[in-house]
Amino acid sequence: MNGEIYILDSTAFYSGIPFQGDGRYYTTYHVLDEIKHQNIASPLIHTRVQVIEPSKESVQRVKTAAKKTGDASSLSEADTSILATALDIGSSKINERVILVTDDFAIRNVAEVLGVNLSETAVRGAWKQITWITYCKGCGKEYRDSKASICTVCGTSLSRKPLYQ
Repeated sequence: MNGEIYILDSTAFYSGIPFQGDGRYYTTYHVLDEIKHQNIASPLIHTRVQVIEPSKESVQRVKTAAKKTGDASSLSEADTSILATALDIGSSKINERVILVTDDFAIRNVAEVLGVNLSETAVRGAWKQITWITYCKGCGKEYRDSKASICTVCGTSLSRKPLYQ
């Protein structure tokens, strides 16, 4: 193994990860937009972290996986971009380990399905991949469409719950 490459979500910046240790660091412009209100030294980010954008193909793979897990409505554009970037860099780096650093549960959930290596900044305990289902608290009807928001049977607002298999 020639080294490790870290793909950084906003939670990695909040914990100070790109400012310590060895390794190469990457993120996306969407993630930088999420953290721009913080007092994170911009020049340091651009000297330690490469900012790139993912391919359209990888973005589509992420969206497909997120629909499968039920996390599509939970992922922001930044979340999708960071997952897609991990896919792009992971497919191009044969002798290097690519690790996505995040504490976001929806990102971690989709990353598991995509086979992306994960590291956390603060999450402790065992991680278990979850598939979500949308359901009606009023009548109990379940929906596979994660974009549904109102029950077609009784008109109640829909909620999400983990689907255990």
